Amino acid sequence: MSSENSVRSSRRVSVFVNDDQDTWAVRPPPEDVYERLEEFFPGHDLDKPVIDANSGGTSPTTTEHPIPVPPDPPEKRWKHKKSIRVVAAEHKKKIDRTSRMESSTLANNVRRHRSTKLWDSKTEEMTAEKLRSSVPESPSPSVGPKPIFKWVRGELIGKGTYGKVYLALNATTGEMIAVKQVEIPRTASDMNDTRQVSFVQALKQESETLKDLDHPNIVQYLGFEETPTHLSIFLEYVPGGSIGSCLKKHGKFDESVTKSFTGQILSGLEYLHSKGILHRDLKADNILVEASGVCKISDFGISKRTDDVNANGQFTAMQGSVFWMAPEVINSKENGYNSKIDIWSVGCVVLEMWAGERPWSSEEMIAVMFKLYGKATPPVPRDVQLSVLADDFRRKCFAINPDDRPTAAELRRHKYLILPQDWVFNGFK
Repeated sequence: MSSENSVRSSRRVSVFVNDDQDTWAVRPPPEDVYERLEEFFPGHDLDKPVIDANSGGTSPTTTEHPIPVPPDPPEKRWKHKKSIRVVAAEHKKKIDRTSRMESSTLANNVRRHRSTKLWDSKTEEMTAEKLRSSVPESPSPSVGPKPIFKWVRGELIGKGTYGKVYLALNATTGEMIAVKQVEIPRTASDMNDTRQVSFVQALKQESETLKDLDHPNIVQYLGFEETPTHLSIFLEYVPGGSIGSCLKKHGKFDESVTKSFTGQILSGLEYLHSKGILHRDLKADNILVEASGVCKISDFGISKRTDDVNANGQFTAMQGSVFWMAPEVINSKENGYNSKIDIWSVGCVVLEMWAGERPWSSEEMIAVMFKLYGKATPPVPRDVQLSVLADDFRRKCFAINPDDRPTAAELRRHKYLILPQDWVFNGFK
C-alpha cells in the first residue's frame, strides 16, 4: 500500500489494490480529490457543461423531487448547464465551511456526515464517451416521480469479497461516493462461470440486505443500479484506510486505539445483529477507518439475513475467510451456526491490532482449517503481553462453545474497553 503522501507526490494516481487480495486502497480526503479531479477521474472531460444548472449545493440529507421544468430548445441547452468541475467545486466549498465549524470538535463527537440516498432515484452514469460528445445532452426528464442523479466513475480504490470498488462522483450533487461493481454475465462462457454468476447474485443480495441500514459504524449504502453490462451498489465514501492497511503501514496499535476501534466495531455489530444480519466476514481489511478515528464495517458480500441471529442456521457452504473463521463454520453441517461466529471474528481482529499481523500468522490456510476442526484457538504471539482484562476479553471471544461467547451488546460492556477519561484519537503513533 502507498501512503497518502506518496499519492500527493504522484502526478498520476496509481491503483493501490493488489489483484491477489481482497482489500481497500488508502483513500485521500475528498478535499484532496476535489483539488486534483483529473488524477482521480482520468479520461473524462470535466469542464464540459453537462449538468443541469440547478444541480449541486443541495442538502445531502434529503432527496427532494425536482420541480417539473419544460425542456429548453437545443440552442439554449448549454446556457443552463454546469461542468462537473463546477459542481464539485461548489460542494467542496460546503465541505470547507463545515470543516471550519467542526475543527475544534473532539474526534468521538464529530458530526456524522450523511450522503444523499439514491434508492428511490434513477441513476445515470456519465461515461467518458458521453462527456466527449460534441452535442450537449438533452435535459433529464423532470416530470416523473423519481429524481435523476448523474455520476462519474473514477479510479479503482478497493476489492471486496465480490466485485471491485471505484471512487465515484455524484455529479448532480458534487458529493464524493464509492461504487461497488460486478460485470453481468453476457456470453455463454460467462453464464457457465459459476463464480461470476455468484458474484452477481451476491451483489443483489447485498443490496437488498443493506438498503435500510443506518448506523455511524457501518458504511452507508446509498443506492443500486442495474445496466445491461454492470450491477452497481453506491456507497458512502470513507476517506482513510482499512484497519488492515493501517496495521501494515504503522504496525501494532496503541492500546487505547485498539480499545476505541473495538468498541466501535462492536457497536456496529450489535446494530447488525439487532436487524437479523450476520456479517460472516469480519476482518481488519473489511473495517474502514476515517482520519478522525471513526471505524465503519464494510464489505457485506457474504452477509446473511436471518429471522433469529441466535438460532443456529444450517448453511450449506463454508463462508468467510479461514484465518478469522470460527470452528463451528468449519463444522457447519454438524450443528449450524449463528451470530456468535461474528464474535469470534471480533476476537481475531483485536488479536490483529495487538500483534500487528493476522491471526494464525505462521500457519497456512489448510493447516488452520484442520486446527479449527479440532477446536483450536488462534495463538497469542510471544511478543504480545496481555493484561488480565485483555486476556479475559480474548478468552470470551474465543470460547469454543458459541453459547459461552457474549453477544456484541454484552462484550461492549467489558471492562477491558474502558478508555482513559480524556483520551482522544490523534492518529497512529
